[in-house]
Amino acid sequence: MSVNAAQLALRDLAEIERSAVEASKIKVKIRNVDRYMSPPADTIYPLEYAFHLLGDVHGKRVLDLGCGSGENVVPLLRRGADVLAIDISPELVAAAHTRLEMAGLEAPVWAGTAYDTGLESESIDIVFSMSLLHHLDIPAVREEIRRVLKPGGVLIIKEPVRFSRLYGRIRSWLPDPMDTSTYEHPLTRNELVNVEKGFEVQNLRYFRLPFVPVVERVLGKHSRGIWSVSDVTLRWAQLLSQFATLVVARMQKQAEPQVRMGAWAHAA
Repeated sequence: MSVNAAQLALRDLAEIERSAVEASKIKVKIRNVDRYMSPPADTIYPLEYAFHLLGDVHGKRVLDLGCGSGENVVPLLRRGADVLAIDISPELVAAAHTRLEMAGLEAPVWAGTAYDTGLESESIDIVFSMSLLHHLDIPAVREEIRRVLKPGGVLIIKEPVRFSRLYGRIRSWLPDPMDTSTYEHPLTRNELVNVEKGFEVQNLRYFRLPFVPVVERVLGKHSRGIWSVSDVTLRWAQLLSQFATLVVARMQKQAEPQVRMGAWAHAA
């Protein structure tokens, strides 16, 4: 059951506070977005895979829900989408406006809650939501997403996950990540099933076994080789998906809230 309006407001306030800290550390600059223009289906990186799942978005109305500083708005526009973007943080929205201005692009970007976007019902073709849902009350945001999506519209998500109880115990012994809010946490399998209500999962892949961030922390830099090892391992040993730390999925809105319980069992 979803929490009440007062509790949702408290969650939003917590996110606004967290995001203000995040925004204070951002130095907006032009980034090369070529990797997101036409990424392959077998990419080892979750964000590239999310952009792959978009398909042809020319002329489609795409909502970047939880757009942050607008890093994904730029490649969405470059790919020909009619983009709208919303984030709870006024500071991050200001950074997004700066980013668009530097890129010579325009799109409506505003500060607001994901629980009540203010958009017309059935007005959006695709909701593109990168690392947002784990901050929010899932039933509330899911119903807003379903409301704004057209019949047969698509939701694409990238989210941190934690399915393994053992890994959860080990992670609890480590220091909490910086710049986290009270409410955010990696999604459980049951929470993902909750996200799926009213949708049909069309594509699903798991990414990043726990050794990836550990090794990169030791190396002090990104390692494509380590990501490749993780990807190959997950492809050849699907049972290890229970230890994955990220999931990317494309889901299509259904008329009725059907749930396929096995969708989150293994990578597609």
